[in-house]
Amino acid sequence: MTSFSKYSESLKNCVLITAGLSNIAPADCKTLEAYILDKTKQRVSETTLKRIYGFAYSKFNPSMFTLNTLSRYCDYEGWDDFCKKHEAESTRQSNTTVDWDLLKTNAGKITSFTLQAIKNKTGIPYPQTIRRQFIDDHFAAFLQGSYTATVIAAPAGYGKTVALCHWVDEKIQQNSKDIVLFFSSSALMNVFLSGRDLNDWMLSLLGYSTEEDIVSLLDVRQRKEGRFFLIVDGVDEHMFKNDQFQLVITQLFDIFSFYQSHEWFKLVLTMRSSTWMNYNHMIEMEQSPWFEGFFSQHNQLSNVPLFSVQEIRELCLKINPAIKSFIAVNVVENFNHPLYFQFYYKQHKKNFSLNDVDHVSVYELISNFVLNKVYMGQYSADKIYLIQAIIEQMDFENGVFEASKLELINIIKQYNHAYLELLSIGFIREQNISRDFEYKTSIEFGNNHFFEFSITKYLLHKNNNLFDIDLINTINRYFTSDRKLSILKWSIIYAIKSGQQESFQLLSQTRLTTNEKSDLIIFLGDLLEKEFSTLKDTETLVLYFKQDCSDELFDYLFGLEFINHDYAKTLHTLLKFELSDKKKILVYTGLAIISVLKLEMNKLEEYLKLLKGFGAVSYYEFSLDPLKCINAIFQYFKYGIIDKEFFKEITRFYFRPPLQLERSVSNDLIFLLAAHTLRLCNEPLKTLRFVAVLEKYYRPVTNTACVYDFFLKRIKTEEYLALGQIKKAMSLYFELDEAYSQAAEAFTPFMIASFNCIKIIVSFNNRQFSLADDTLEEWANLIINEMDYKLSRVYMFAFLLRNQYAVKHSSERVYKHINYMFLKMMSESGLRADIFLKQNSFIS
Repeated sequence: MTSFSKYSESLKNCVLITAGLSNIAPADCKTLEAYILDKTKQRVSETTLKRIYGFAYSKFNPSMFTLNTLSRYCDYEGWDDFCKKHEAESTRQSNTTVDWDLLKTNAGKITSFTLQAIKNKTGIPYPQTIRRQFIDDHFAAFLQGSYTATVIAAPAGYGKTVALCHWVDEKIQQNSKDIVLFFSSSALMNVFLSGRDLNDWMLSLLGYSTEEDIVSLLDVRQRKEGRFFLIVDGVDEHMFKNDQFQLVITQLFDIFSFYQSHEWFKLVLTMRSSTWMNYNHMIEMEQSPWFEGFFSQHNQLSNVPLFSVQEIRELCLKINPAIKSFIAVNVVENFNHPLYFQFYYKQHKKNFSLNDVDHVSVYELISNFVLNKVYMGQYSADKIYLIQAIIEQMDFENGVFEASKLELINIIKQYNHAYLELLSIGFIREQNISRDFEYKTSIEFGNNHFFEFSITKYLLHKNNNLFDIDLINTINRYFTSDRKLSILKWSIIYAIKSGQQESFQLLSQTRLTTNEKSDLIIFLGDLLEKEFSTLKDTETLVLYFKQDCSDELFDYLFGLEFINHDYAKTLHTLLKFELSDKKKILVYTGLAIISVLKLEMNKLEEYLKLLKGFGAVSYYEFSLDPLKCINAIFQYFKYGIIDKEFFKEITRFYFRPPLQLERSVSNDLIFLLAAHTLRLCNEPLKTLRFVAVLEKYYRPVTNTACVYDFFLKRIKTEEYLALGQIKKAMSLYFELDEAYSQAAEAFTPFMIASFNCIKIIVSFNNRQFSLADDTLEEWANLIINEMDYKLSRVYMFAFLLRNQYAVKHSSERVYKHINYMFLKMMSESGLRADIFLKQNSFIS
């Protein structure tokens, strides 16, 4: 009898091919048992198959009965027939002249098999996926240099494998002389369980004996500049036991070392970032021709970018060609992670579109992922316990958000299956950053979303699952910036789901920058809107909306600085409460201001009618009438009429100011609105007189003082410029510029637009007699690309056109472009251009 070891791999591979399996896992042995029984009417037990494929230990070779049954399953008469025919095939191949085309054919069969197996498992159907530009750029740089090997590294879910499949597909279709041998690392499992050498296994796959090597088979004349690509996908340590993975890496690097002197040989590996970080020390980059492809100095762990906005658009159209419109860039960027996009697709297969995506959607996706991958399944309780143990090892006090593996080693051994599963799904990752005389392997979460979700659940657990002041204080104490904001968002989601929305008034205790607060407010608006749409399922939320919004929450959600398109949704959500007339008036005033900024006169007129629907008594609560402010703006924008009644009221206010003005967020808004509206009369002294009265008699709410002060200074700066009081104007401008340079990230989009306006105006006054062409073009680009508010753009174009003697002299081309853009926007808004070209100054 021929020994089993000689043709063992051939028989095992033949069985898998017959069964239609690209590779085999322990769970497949049960299925394979059923296939064999159905075809041969003879049983080879699941346990025996696990021994044959190396999933269970065995001292002995398979029995003759097992070998005969497996051979018959593969359509041979028995084991002897299998051995004779394979020996004859080997003899025939050894006597056949080996050429490049035969090698390409053999490799092509394996590559096609691997491609099909991967395509069948993609989260989004492979025909609906897209080619990624980064993979073409990566290979272009790799092949242009004198490199033998490259690595494509990124965290789990970045789309490495799908991108690589598209590249391999295209390479095959080019029908070049290049050979691509592509397989997954899971195919290596059986190689090492059988104790075989990777190089020998690769040669046998290609139909050659172990006594030969590829170098001796490849004739330069036959090769004709062709290259041999050995591509191994998913070379990750979680796929193997530790000693096995070490062997995989060692043998892959041995193959690299053996062939690195041959320019036609190219090795391509894909792996997770954590694997790359833990094992890249094995490559001496200065001496070996490896192409890393980490183009960004800030990210040396991933050379795979997230989706660009253009790629997201392309992918959406590939999935649903009927899509005609796309959501805002700032929202769509939440889906730039291929994994999150995949989650969203699975939830919306039937009618796919991103039009319903908002600021809450990505949190829903993460929550759904955690539910299915962590909270469900055999080891769910173990996984939750491990996550808590990892967090408890972190040092929040000192900003250490990773855990030492050494400190957790006993827990990891006890819950090893759960630990490996968390690694495999990318929820956590290991990073080995050991140095001389110091071992250090840390465990951290796979990405910020997983970290923030887990931290929030941990903090809530430690706080008896209460959204209260203690939780707010803990978040304030330990976290800053975006991380703090996301933890607050997760906490708010939990509060709503658990009926603790009454505690939202505590949000005023969060220490956030103005821009972070704006982000949180928009998020809260989207969240309340979604929850309101499902009120039938949430009794506590029904009661929550059947009351007036608390003063604390209303004040937190309200402010001129938050004005933008998304903020309109938050204001509409506030209207779902049983608001007092005063609060309703303020909300409609906010919506009217948004309409002004967008130059939507029809909507402005609608909100004006709603404001007029309130009785005169309702406006007695206001120090100044917001209706008169909005009406004055409408009358001027629509008809060019100056509403004298409004300006008379302002005059009475600053000549006979109230002895005591209530400090409130609503007064902050009304006074700033009035100051902006007053500028329509183009009398700077009136505006400055009004501002002086406010500065003397009114103090803004403490937590809004900086924003209130910013807008007042912004108004005063331009009024002083109009009066020719340059020294006073520049002094105020320098204060604004200093505030912006020190905390630009804290400025909301509306504040940034306002600052950019005054920046251009001040610069123009300083340079109007020597205005450079590139300066004017820079301003035009800033107005078009950086100002999201239509009124801001119109106002600045009008300002430049009113000073056309300097602008036109500087650049006729840029002047014409500015004039064209201005007239176009006026036509789209249905407004008269001459109104804005007058010497007036309603600033946005």
